[in-house]
Amino acid sequence: MKRFLGLLLVVAVLVVPTLNSFAQDEHPLRATDPFWNPTPELLEQWRVIDGVEEGAEITFWTMSLSPTFDEYIQKIVENFQLTYPEVTVTWEDQPWDALQDKTRSAFTAGSPPDVINLSPAWVGEFAEAGLLTDMDAALGEAYPEIREQYSNGAWTTQTYEDVSYQIPWYLGLSNFLGYNKAILEELGITPEELPKTWQELYAFAEKVRAESDYYATSLNFGSGTELNMLNYLLYNEVPLYNEDGTVALNTPEAAAALQLWVDLLQNDLIPRESITDDHRKMVERFSQGETAIIIIAPHLLRLVEESNPEVYANMGVAPGITGSSGKNGVDVQSLVIPQATKFPNAALALAVFVTNPETQAAFGKEVGIFPSNLLSYEDSFFTTVEEGNPISSIRPLAHDYIVSAENLSVSFPNDAEVQQAIVDAQNAALLAEKTPQQALDDLVAKMNELIAAAQ
Repeated sequence: MKRFLGLLLVVAVLVVPTLNSFAQDEHPLRATDPFWNPTPELLEQWRVIDGVEEGAEITFWTMSLSPTFDEYIQKIVENFQLTYPEVTVTWEDQPWDALQDKTRSAFTAGSPPDVINLSPAWVGEFAEAGLLTDMDAALGEAYPEIREQYSNGAWTTQTYEDVSYQIPWYLGLSNFLGYNKAILEELGITPEELPKTWQELYAFAEKVRAESDYYATSLNFGSGTELNMLNYLLYNEVPLYNEDGTVALNTPEAAAALQLWVDLLQNDLIPRESITDDHRKMVERFSQGETAIIIIAPHLLRLVEESNPEVYANMGVAPGITGSSGKNGVDVQSLVIPQATKFPNAALALAVFVTNPETQAAFGKEVGIFPSNLLSYEDSFFTTVEEGNPISSIRPLAHDYIVSAENLSVSFPNDAEVQQAIVDAQNAALLAEKTPQQALDDLVAKMNELIAAAQ
């Protein structure tokens, strides 16, 4: 069975469409940033790919970064051409909602760009068709010291037949706890006592509900893909397949994990409305002071600020809830190189340059994203917390988060039908229409049927 490892769907909001929400009007950090003021020594340090073709002319497609980030991308091109003066780069930005089709058309016409920014969810399609460069070989084997700089979870966020065909670019983190300092103080709870696992969250929710009128938190079950049962089970170390290749999601361990969700809802430890809530409703409950904590992606903290600036100013941020695996999910933007490029070394040099430590750190200072290159976190920016800015308090936590990030999610044949079956099973258990064991038994039967029908 061919299996595509796919992008973890913890939040449904893609990273790219939300970037403009973080764009800054001023850039006070540029004056001392090495990316904006490269020295000859740094330019020499940046030149790491051998055999770059003399006279190479390459095209670079990005996704929905113009016009907000024109200065930044243009500076990338300028710095790259200073580093590799034998190469000329043409940058073209494409709208995210048209990029997949435009990429298909470019491959069909035999004239794809040399470096393309894609969502990892799209990479498998082009990898299966044999259109993309094997990055495990081109970079991992040829330049292992460079490959080691990237978060392994980001590198493997999308593989085809256990091979990565992408270099990870910028990341969106999806799993942190925001907490209302005033509510915690009222309850006599310190930040150190916040839950770190689902089992601890259950005990925490019992304590908060027993001692106050608050809920510990609410959950966004209504969004389906934002809080997805399959991801939850996989991150709790439930095996996906049996040795014979059939689906194995109906183990006693899986039923026990799902029972915890059911008990949270049925025992009134989270609002009953969580069954239909999406992430905006979850943010609204926290912003109105109904809940003590919120499980949230950093880029959604702006919604708290918009809803209630006073709560935002009085909130803290801590590491999020993990399953027994201790792993976190991460949203990735990928760079791919078509096999058809006339200038493979120049294209690889550009992809590596875009994702080098200084280039990525500079992007993190421009916008609320995080680098895939672990060396970027040596920049002091990622240890600096600004008073009254909860988003900035995530920076010192980001490195450890990304080191532990690992994609455990998968795509399936008949994927749309399989994903709907997962949502249906989740809802049947949460609404007590079926026991967790029966919901999972029925789900496994349906998944095996759908997968077999596609073979």
